Amino acid sequence: MQTVSKLKLDQTQKTFLVGALLAMAFFLIAAGVVEISIAIDQDCRDSVASVRLAPDPFTVCLPEWKHYGLRAASRGVVWVLNPEAAPILGWLVMGLIYAILGGISAQVFGRKGIIVFIGLVLAVVALISGLGYMKTFIA
Repeated sequence: MQTVSKLKLDQTQKTFLVGALLAMAFFLIAAGVVEISIAIDQDCRDSVASVRLAPDPFTVCLPEWKHYGLRAASRGVVWVLNPEAAPILGWLVMGLIYAILGGISAQVFGRKGIIVFIGLVLAVVALISGLGYMKTFIA
């Protein structure tokens, strides 16, 4: 006869899990919207590059700060380290980062954790976009 073991979670583990799952859902929706914007911007850049005396793509397509911000929001740390890396790697890493931030903020701050999580996400995106921008001058 088989015994079925049930997974028992205490309240703090449940809170962390709920926060992590909500953060992951938030990231997946945001990354999908951002990737659509990145694709539209890349199409604009390709069409500008085909013009004989092409203007600066940052004046015709998305501005420079949006270009870096969108890539930081979706592809994150992987994009900073290797801009040509597959987007799926960035999604996996950033999804994990968002899940950890969401779980910790839900566990520590309770219902106010949503506001804290959004603040943390904005700080992470600003940090990563700044690193991506600075990389153009360093490398």
